[in-house]
Amino acid sequence: MSEPGLKRAAIPFVIWLLVVISLVRWRQGSIYSGGADPVVVIKALIQCFALLVAVVVLIFSRGRQPLGGRSLGLLLLIVAGSVIGAYAQGNLEPSAVVAMRVVLLAATVIIVLLSFSARLAVKPLLAAMAVVGAFSAITGLGLMLSGGRLGGGIPPLSPNDIASLCGLPALGLLHEMAHGRASSRHVAVFVGLSALVLATGSRTAIFALMAAMVVVLLQVRRPPITVAAMVLIAAPAVFAIIAYTPTLDNMVNRGDSASLVTLNSRTISWEAVLEIPFNTWERWLGSGLSVKQIAVLGQYWDEQVFDSSWISALAQAGLVGAALLALWVARTSWDSLRTPQLGTFTNGALLFILLRSVTENGLVDASVDFVVFFTLSVLLEKASARPSLSAGYEPPGPTDHLAKAP
Repeated sequence: MSEPGLKRAAIPFVIWLLVVISLVRWRQGSIYSGGADPVVVIKALIQCFALLVAVVVLIFSRGRQPLGGRSLGLLLLIVAGSVIGAYAQGNLEPSAVVAMRVVLLAATVIIVLLSFSARLAVKPLLAAMAVVGAFSAITGLGLMLSGGRLGGGIPPLSPNDIASLCGLPALGLLHEMAHGRASSRHVAVFVGLSALVLATGSRTAIFALMAAMVVVLLQVRRPPITVAAMVLIAAPAVFAIIAYTPTLDNMVNRGDSASLVTLNSRTISWEAVLEIPFNTWERWLGSGLSVKQIAVLGQYWDEQVFDSSWISALAQAGLVGAALLALWVARTSWDSLRTPQLGTFTNGALLFILLRSVTENGLVDASVDFVVFFTLSVLLEKASARPSLSAGYEPPGPTDHLAKAP
């Protein structure tokens, strides 16, 4: 990317960096249940400041990128249903706060996409994720050396969070490499981010990333010699590791085969959500977006976190919200499959996000996963009118005059 391109990319990077910082965990083991403490207030202010910066950029932009309204409409229906359900369950205050955060995030995404091309919107988002994820992982290396999986230091992210933040940027770098636009520096960063994902031991993220990488590579007709050589070297090495070492078994079972059968107790909360009676508001409209866990019986603990975006959708927005989310995901996936100019990346990215959504929360929440999914979904609605993510030449954008300002 040329120097003017780098200057233009710095603007959305700052916005996305603020957004990511406002969404990642600043403390472990806490679930928002209402009220305001210093951490909640500061994160909200950062998110609002990111929105303000995006609005200022849009005001000074000379043009607008084409956008559709389907994704926003489906999101608002899901959020509105969850708020009604929260009111019926007496959980309105905390759920309304989370719902407002989700709406503000959607507004930020839309404003950024109105101001910048697909490439200038997506690449800085992935870069911001990589910066936060890698910094947290590097500052948490000391904890991993004492044994266990790689967790975060500053901020104290979980291994799954780090895998999510580093996985998609690694996939984006592979996409650049596969299309001949990567330097040796990009290759080194790709290797480093991939190593961080492996160090987290996050099973779903690792397998999802591998599947997404295969999808990205299969769509390349004439891969560069460097990428072809890497694949030829990696394929037999991976086969040897899987076939002749206990690495795969250790990763899957983590020393305890029972944890695989119960998916680390996830199915306990899943069963509790699925058993909610059909003749209740809770079944049809849920209990609100702030609901992250459910009471369970017959265990040594009283409550269990959902750990699945789909089970969360059922609990938070009911059958109506889950059906709307399924429709949203299906239509976005279809748009990606029939849009080759964006699909070379979005097919793999959506696969990574959706595979992880089965065992991890965040698809419709105040989360980085939601920001990425919503960004890709909105982009794919009007993809035919936008420049390709794979385009080698970046046309002048609507904010070029901002980059020229002193």
